[in-house]
Amino acid sequence: MITTLIFIIGLLLGSLLNVIIIRLPREKRLLGRPRCTRTGELLTWRQLLPIVGWAVQRGRARDGRSLHWVYPVIELLTGVVLALLYVKYAFTPLFFYLVFVCAVLIVTGAIDWLYHSIYTFVILGAALLLLLLSPVAPYITWQNAGLGALAGGISFALLFALAKIIFPGKAAPFGLGDVYLAIFIGAAFGLTRLAETLFYGIIFAGIVAVGIVIAKRLLHRSDVPEYIAYGTYLCLGAIAYVVTQGF
Repeated sequence: MITTLIFIIGLLLGSLLNVIIIRLPREKRLLGRPRCTRTGELLTWRQLLPIVGWAVQRGRARDGRSLHWVYPVIELLTGVVLALLYVKYAFTPLFFYLVFVCAVLIVTGAIDWLYHSIYTFVILGAALLLLLLSPVAPYITWQNAGLGALAGGISFALLFALAKIIFPGKAAPFGLGDVYLAIFIGAAFGLTRLAETLFYGIIFAGIVAVGIVIAKRLLHRSDVPEYIAYGTYLCLGAIAYVVTQGF
């Protein structure tokens, strides 16, 4: 019963995260009543219900335009993550610490997927906060978190510079946002867990990249996008590490 309740709370949290995901890039503000992303109309209480609201509308706005599938996925993902974290850690300080970490990762990953952008003040502000909270998580001292942030930032800064050299005049597969995200992941998980956490995301991105190459080269698909939201896969990899490996 408690796990089910936590799952429902996670769905509600996912709905709140969707407000941030929608408003931060589009409206640059967070306050005010939620509106439809297509028509701009104020949403009713039924439309605000996690997953149910999207399903009742059959994934479409009142004018018939489709609503993005990512929003119910965010709600479901948040519910599942919270439930799994509760099963692992119950109501301990580490549970709330990791809920915050996963919430930042979900928001960052979704915005990167939708808008190909990672907000500096969000990800670096969260990294700074985690450095201050690092003693709360077992085995993550301030030194461990600080070294993790430094190592993550330096590693991806080198990859960013290398990508600029290899792909001159083109959009590099790594952006500065990915560097900031690596800093956040390093601060959240510490130097001792940084490699494992990043490894999950790199594997996810690699699988997608191979799929794109196969689709374009072997299947001759011209409608396959070349861009990979690398930050999204790093976020998903970090979340996967949290719920499968843990602390």
